[in-house]
Amino acid sequence: MNIFTLNRKYIVTNSFVFFLLAFLIRLIFLFFQNPSFDTLIEDELLYWNNASTYLDKGLLEESIIAERMPGIFIYTKVLLFLSFKNLKIYLTLQSIFDALTCVIILGTGRIIFPKQKIYIYLSAILSPLMIILSAQVLSETIFLFFFSIFLYFSVKIIKSNNYLYYNIACAGIFLGLTTSIRSITYPLILLSIFPFVFILIKRNIIKYKILVFCMIFLFFSLLPISNRIHNNFKLHDTFSLTSQAGTHLAYWVAPMIISETKNISRKEAIIIINQIAQKYTLTDDYYKNDKILRKVGLEALSQINKSDIIFHWTKAALINLVAPSLLLDKSLRSLPHPSYYETGNMLLWVKLIFSNSEYFHYLLIVSVASLTCLFTVISFIIGSLYIYKNERILFYLISLYILYFLLITGPVLSPKYIFPILPCIFLYQGITLFKIINYFKTLLRK
Repeated sequence: MNIFTLNRKYIVTNSFVFFLLAFLIRLIFLFFQNPSFDTLIEDELLYWNNASTYLDKGLLEESIIAERMPGIFIYTKVLLFLSFKNLKIYLTLQSIFDALTCVIILGTGRIIFPKQKIYIYLSAILSPLMIILSAQVLSETIFLFFFSIFLYFSVKIIKSNNYLYYNIACAGIFLGLTTSIRSITYPLILLSIFPFVFILIKRNIIKYKILVFCMIFLFFSLLPISNRIHNNFKLHDTFSLTSQAGTHLAYWVAPMIISETKNISRKEAIIIINQIAQKYTLTDDYYKNDKILRKVGLEALSQINKSDIIFHWTKAALINLVAPSLLLDKSLRSLPHPSYYETGNMLLWVKLIFSNSEYFHYLLIVSVASLTCLFTVISFIIGSLYIYKNERILFYLISLYILYFLLITGPVLSPKYIFPILPCIFLYQGITLFKIINYFKTLLRK
């Protein structure tokens, strides 16, 4: 048995152990959560009920098909079938995907920074956001699973000249699968071409090969969503994948900006939106309505100073980065607390929490959880400086990648909106943990 085979067996064995550890942590969380169908809320009910109908009757409502990507309902339908519609089994199966994502992140860390790979992995398996979202009937877990595989093969393209055709094809197919779950990565299919071309040129790859690589990447990226693109163009004359962007802009992004700048509640901001919407006539076509609602949202935002929009957009992005993931936990959300979306103003929301004794337990838990976010802030500084010093190209790519997701999610506040950039956060945290532990080891030797 040669060294390569031994090394491969060692990696496989270690990966299995790492998978079991991540899976065990998620099972423990599920045990204490003790989920039941009565605890499903918001999008969870949307996915569960529609996927149940899809499983039983093979049909989805037209409005749902237009609003969401089909991949999430296929995924939910399969898990419902495998779990016999038992929520605990469903979430256990979903935890398997989340644990596998941790192993993929470990593999990515092994390629980029081998010395820090264990610390990067530890950041992933102990991530409150990953653990909490894996215990909910949402799209984030399967999205992050596919997207982490895309990032893994993208890193292999950047770091290795071997198996380029294979790595590019795999990166493409998993980006396409990611997009089949959530359309947020749709623009990345074209945007990813530019860094790939730049990297291949830097390696002195022959120009015609670069063209072939780009064609391969585009083909495999578009393959999983080709049917949706074809149907939407044929039936609705649009290349948009969903009809959700207009609703998001008009009834989430614009009201958040309006409520913050005008110091009014979200309900009052939506009244303003509805007044603008009265100028337009909605149709029976969800995609035409999407374009109309985009106009409504843009018109509402055009009445606000651009510097105010930039300020609140940036503020929301930074808050989402450092906000405690525990805010998404159902046990915490069940405690008495003011609704931020109803309040519409961050300072007023904070003032309400501090001034009402009924919110004490919520305030206490959020305050303690917020202290742990300091490490994330520190890791962004230390991790960024380390990557800039050792992997300059990777630093620029990560920065653009983070900027893309922070811009596209807009000023809507929720810790879950940072889930696409979790692999980068784990990279920063792993590097920071490595440096801190090494620092203390040096002190002990002295």
